Amino acid sequence: MKRTAVCCALALTALLVIACARPVPQASRPAGTLAVAGFSNPAFTWELLAGYLPREGVKVDPQVVDRLNETLINTLLAHGTTGYVSMGNTRQCMDVRNYENEVSSRTTALKYWLDVGRCTGADLLLVPQLLFWKERQGKEMGVESPASVMIDIYLLDIKEGRIAQRYHFEETQQDLSSNLLDAPKFFERKGKWITAGDLAGEGIDTGLRTLGL
Repeated sequence: MKRTAVCCALALTALLVIACARPVPQASRPAGTLAVAGFSNPAFTWELLAGYLPREGVKVDPQVVDRLNETLINTLLAHGTTGYVSMGNTRQCMDVRNYENEVSSRTTALKYWLDVGRCTGADLLLVPQLLFWKERQGKEMGVESPASVMIDIYLLDIKEGRIAQRYHFEETQQDLSSNLLDAPKFFERKGKWITAGDLAGEGIDTGLRTLGL
């Protein structure tokens, strides 16, 4: 009886949280032309524009970065963000610069990305960075270790030479009993343990909405 009461209380709390939850609204579209850089995977904290790395010297499989770039492109399209300087064209500008020689601190990291932005001719440059990635160990209905992802998405104002906006996403999936505030996510995910790719996709979607993209 006591266990049933606890379960009912948890379910009621979850429903109340869901009732109060609201989807992240799409912010106003920033003015100016946009260029989009592909995901980078910094290995050291000084390569970041802000924040920190939970573990330094760790790189992910390049295929993970490729999948994140595909998710980013598809999400921009789904949000109606088109007409930007593509990742391919931005990559050409990145190749002109010597990243390893130019970036040795956060100050030079910002300068590097601003130079890339100027090369594209755009007013704004979207710079996404993957900071941490741990894949789910297990299946949808049960895991030994859940997926965990940390991502930063920056919007640089090239003319002003500064970071206009930053969105930080960091999540390790938890079960419902561990965090009732995440009840909306739990039910949206149909009570399943999702992959790191799915987790990152949620972060990219929310991040782009927050940045108005």
